[in-house]
Amino acid sequence: MSFPHTIYGSFGDEKETSTSKRRALGTVLELPDGRQFKYALNGGTAIAAGALSASKIMVANHDMDLVTAATSAGSQTVTVTLGNTATTLNQYSDGYLYTNDGTAEGHIYRIKSNPVASGNATCVITLDDNDKIVDALDSTTLSGLLENPYNEVVISPTTVTCRTIGVTPTSLAADEYGYLQTKGLASVLVSGTVVAGEPLRVAGATTAGAAMALDRDGSGENEQEIGVVHNVVAVTTDYCLAFLNID
Repeated sequence: MSFPHTIYGSFGDEKETSTSKRRALGTVLELPDGRQFKYALNGGTAIAAGALSASKIMVANHDMDLVTAATSAGSQTVTVTLGNTATTLNQYSDGYLYTNDGTAEGHIYRIKSNPVASGNATCVITLDDNDKIVDALDSTTLSGLLENPYNEVVISPTTVTCRTIGVTPTSLAADEYGYLQTKGLASVLVSGTVVAGEPLRVAGATTAGAAMALDRDGSGENEQEIGVVHNVVAVTTDYCLAFLNID
């Protein structure tokens, strides 16, 4: 089935949730005022409205340095040897294979499907219908696997473990599909003091899912920037009005 990458909706569509998948993960919803959202699956713990959400941690035994079989240019299947963690059926569907070292390093490919494979066994990765290996792979090639970044998202923890990808415009129950806001005005949970017109960053020091002020000259200046405080500020554990700019 083919899904559009961007859909245009009406105010309130961003609050749609469901227990069944209705569109491709990562689909962009744009509202008439330009606010944008991306479709995601909550990873299993309820996330309240206005909270920062992040991609889950990559599988440590799949994320890089997987021995990769020699593969001809033009092929749409790649065989990798897993670390000591099994795959589930289509765990990496709509995710990515990337070459991190050796011959043909630096490429990334969209994954269509994968079978069940045991830990330390080989696993045949099938690429998207319109994607294919550009440069041949050989015995020196090492690869990694990434699930779709919008699959099984989590509330952003107080210590960064992966990229923050959006803010919940409404609460998302465990294992529920819905949207994460990435662009435009949003109500955002904060930790500490924030200032109108100044940037926000991820990783609320004491509150998961909270944003903090970005101090470019002090601690936290290297954290991911997510937007700017608009003009309504809030005390810690309340919500500020922010203009998001999350890619």
